[in-house]
Amino acid sequence: MRVASLFTLLVVGQVNGQAPEQVHLAFAGPPDATGKESITVSWYTETKDDTPTVCWELSGEAGEGGSASSCAQAVTIEYVKNNGYHYHGTMTGLTAGGAYSYVVGTAPTTANFTFTAPNSDPTQPFGVAIYGDMGWLGSKQRPDHIPTGGLVKNWTAVGTRATVEKLKDEKLIDFVWHLGDIAYADDGFDGDPFKVEYEKVYNGFVNWFENVTSVMPYMVGVGNHESECHSPACIVGGVAKELSNFSAYNARWKMPSASSGGVENMWYSFDFGPVHFVTLNSETDFPGAGEEHTGDSGDKSLPAGHFGRDGEYLAWLEADLAAASANRATRPWIIAGGHRPFAEVAGNGVQEVFAKYNVDMYFCGHTHAYSRSYPVANGAHNVQPLPNHFHSVNGTTEIVVGGAGCDEMNDEMDVATSPAVSKPPTDGVVTATSKVASGVLQVINSTAVHWQLIYSHTGEILDDFWLTK
Repeated sequence: MRVASLFTLLVVGQVNGQAPEQVHLAFAGPPDATGKESITVSWYTETKDDTPTVCWELSGEAGEGGSASSCAQAVTIEYVKNNGYHYHGTMTGLTAGGAYSYVVGTAPTTANFTFTAPNSDPTQPFGVAIYGDMGWLGSKQRPDHIPTGGLVKNWTAVGTRATVEKLKDEKLIDFVWHLGDIAYADDGFDGDPFKVEYEKVYNGFVNWFENVTSVMPYMVGVGNHESECHSPACIVGGVAKELSNFSAYNARWKMPSASSGGVENMWYSFDFGPVHFVTLNSETDFPGAGEEHTGDSGDKSLPAGHFGRDGEYLAWLEADLAAASANRATRPWIIAGGHRPFAEVAGNGVQEVFAKYNVDMYFCGHTHAYSRSYPVANGAHNVQPLPNHFHSVNGTTEIVVGGAGCDEMNDEMDVATSPAVSKPPTDGVVTATSKVASGVLQVINSTAVHWQLIYSHTGEILDDFWLTK
């Protein structure tokens, strides 16, 4: 649908109404047959918008009396009664790398933003921020009242949030890849044990990141803390069922599953630059999965999993990696990510599939710390002569980057950085640290990628690593 310039919508929205919240982008899939790109935008409103719409146009082409804009209606989702509405719309026909303005909502309640359209050119360099296990704010802003059951008194994600902001402002990243445990909404009861705080915490986290997520894709993977709300208030308040089986995670985010053969946001893949990215499901849909039958609490009244047919996920993973491997002449890098460390997802033939198709890197979290391994294939580590530069290796380099900051991770500012080799080579670990940190991967070209781990409190580089072909 084409409408008049965004100029009128933007002015009306700014003058008269409360803007939609929690605006975030995601890759929508490969370009169409004409080379045009697309991107998904998601947002939230407290009251229902009966005609939720996204409109967009190339920046600089519009204004009063300017060119026409494109618009699309969004899909509406309400997964918990009386807790607001979530919308997903797709902006299509985008010129690769073009600068766009867009507006979401219905006048007078609209919000306007800008973004750069994806560019599927496999030769382009890019950067991506990667981490897992990140909560909303910290214990200074949200004091813990019940530091038990794994919860801690002194924690913070503020430094990591500032790191991502700095990377964005310095144009060092094109998107973010958050590998599970998003916001820790299921721990929200710790702030007020007598209230259902799940939605408040999730809303707070996404709003906290909006000036990042509204201008670049925020890609997510599923973690165990997405599984349910199992607090007494949720159970007594009657919303535990509505919040079970990853319902909030699958309602709030919109990953490119449809275009990659995945299921909801549980597993999917996408291409960017010379890389094929694969987001694994580390939580459900395979024998022995952490949430194979129930959520994180183990409460049998809150069943979980079974998003696909038996064996569907594992069959998809092998088929996706096989296709990516066959396409290495175009996209030579295969980078996988999941929430849990590889040892927890390597069974059921996954280890053999990774070795068969020589997955280059595997990023994950879950441990609330950092480590980087030597390349591993079929359980055997390939120790390298240079610990910070692996070249033409056989095996997958695992990077655990689960220390972004959460209410289950102590913030120890005085924890010393681990030495260059913190464990014996037989353990396969090159370096490790328990400092609050996140990382940035710079994909230089078809033969080189550069990874750095950034200390959230000071910006110090804790690990600096090259992988080349």
